[in-house]
Amino acid sequence: MQFANVIGNSELKQQLAQMVRGGRLSHAILLCEDGQWGAMAVAVALAQLLNCTGPHEDDSCGKCDSCHKYGKLIHPDLHFVFPTASAKGLSESEKKAPVSDYFMNQWRELLLANPFFSEQELYDALGIENKSAGISVHESKRIFEKLSLRAFEGEYKTLIIYLPEKMNAEAANKLLKLLEEPPVGTIFILVSHAPENLLSTIRSRCQRINLHPLSREQEAQAGIARTIDPEYHELTTTLLKACLAKDLLATFPVWEAVAEMGREKQREWVSYTEDFLRKMMLTADGMEQIACPLPEERAVIEDLCGKVKPTFYEKGFKALESALTGIAANVNPKLLYCNLCNTLLLAM
Repeated sequence: MQFANVIGNSELKQQLAQMVRGGRLSHAILLCEDGQWGAMAVAVALAQLLNCTGPHEDDSCGKCDSCHKYGKLIHPDLHFVFPTASAKGLSESEKKAPVSDYFMNQWRELLLANPFFSEQELYDALGIENKSAGISVHESKRIFEKLSLRAFEGEYKTLIIYLPEKMNAEAANKLLKLLEEPPVGTIFILVSHAPENLLSTIRSRCQRINLHPLSREQEAQAGIARTIDPEYHELTTTLLKACLAKDLLATFPVWEAVAEMGREKQREWVSYTEDFLRKMMLTADGMEQIACPLPEERAVIEDLCGKVKPTFYEKGFKALESALTGIAANVNPKLLYCNLCNTLLLAM
């Protein structure tokens, strides 16, 4: 993948190419995005440029043997780590300690077809959509084994970690040791959606680079559809209307339905509800153009935002952030969402 094929973030791509050309690239890069902004595509294009044998001024050549292998994601010096969980098709021993290598075919297929994939699309592709995915210490052991070897063909070995915030404590500490004493010729590229959840010591050892969101035109070019999950929309609007009516009983079906979802879908629903409240708040302040509600949302947002208290939004955001923390901590889902619904009702 070349920078020329990566949609958006033109200035950033030029800066990265200049860093490589000038030998100023850090051994650890933290690419931060909030959604499908193309960080994974940038990471692969950067890795390809590092080992290109005939690079152009601002990009890899796309023609050398190294570039052809990177284009197929099969270069022996390119390594990937991403959140996993047990899934059908794995052996019993593999299910006990799933790692990225077990899912590499699905990963390559997804990344080659759509480098702007969402987190949920990854879990769907891996067949773990209803389970809580993570990066375990078993993955860290494999990383140590791979990076302890010299580069096979290129000058650099590159390890790309998708969602490093999904590492458990033991895995994060092992990664920290690698960042503190990086193997010779190794580049780490971390693609994060929530860098604040990483160890501060990991963040401090990385060169942080923030991506910019894509425009509507760029989203369309990348095949990113701005759509909503009808189930999430129905649950959120039902909950907010029940809270506004102070109808506690009407909130019960909502939190019961959310509690039955897999943890990744619970996280998605909470994030959708946060975004819905953001759109309500901006619309109430006369900034609908910035809020950008989808056609399916506009009518209910306009109706609700004129009825809720201005103080509701701050309390609502805090309650939803607390729910996200609870999901990560494996809090009992029925207690978690019952409490969330009660809090929103009282805040309304």
